[in-house]
Amino acid sequence: MKWEKAMASINISNGEKTITYIAVGCSAKIESRKKYIPHSARAGVWFHTTYFVVYPDGTEKEFWRMSEAKEAAENDSD
Repeated sequence: MKWEKAMASINISNGEKTITYIAVGCSAKIESRKKYIPHSARAGVWFHTTYFVVYPDGTEKEFWRMSEAKEAAENDSD
């Protein structure tokens, strides 16, 4: 399946970003979520991106790689 970027949103206050991907023929969507994480022992932050398959019923599965999320969404599609 060909996944295309459908929407992006950015939290201006901290730089967190969510990008939503959709594919024709797949009922689930994939969200790339870049999270703001403060350093524990010093000043500053780092960002971590994970990928969520979001199903029509609202349930989600989290993955560390986009390729894994794509595979799960395609295998679970109608």
